[in-house]
Amino acid sequence: MAMDLNAKAAYIRGLMTGMEFDPNSKNGRIISAMMDLLEEMAATVTEHDNALDQVYDELDAMDEDMDDLTSALFDLDEDEEEDDDAEYEVTCPNCGVVTTVDEDTLMNRELVCPNCGAAFDIELAPEEEEDEPAKPDTATEIKID
Repeated sequence: MAMDLNAKAAYIRGLMTGMEFDPNSKNGRIISAMMDLLEEMAATVTEHDNALDQVYDELDAMDEDMDDLTSALFDLDEDEEEDDDAEYEVTCPNCGVVTTVDEDTLMNRELVCPNCGAAFDIELAPEEEEDEPAKPDTATEIKID
C-alpha cells in the first residue's frame, strides 16, 4: 500500500512537471498539497507495516516458545507414565514368600500367592502427614480409680 501511495505521489508530481503547473498557482498549491499528503500517508503506512512486521516476528517467537512448552509438557506426561510401571513387594501372610506385583495388581487389593495359592487382601498403609506425630498401632487401656 505504501508503494501505491508513493507511486501516486510520483505520478502526480510527474503530471505537475509535465503539464508545467505553477506551484504558486491555486491548482499548483492543491496538487502540491495532495502530493505532500500522499507522501505522509505513505510514510505512515510504512511505519505501520514495520510495526506489524515486528508484531508478527514476536508472535512467531511466542508460537515457537509455546511449541517448546507443549513438547516439554508431553515429555513430563511420558515420564509420569513410566513411573506407573513401578513394582511393589508384597509378603504372603500364609507362607511368608515375598512377591513382586505391579501397581494395578496392588490396587485391586486381592492377591493370590504364587507359592502356596492362598488368596489374601492387601490393606494399604495410610500415608502419614509430616506435621503430626505418628500414632501408635496399639492402644493401652488405663483405668483410674
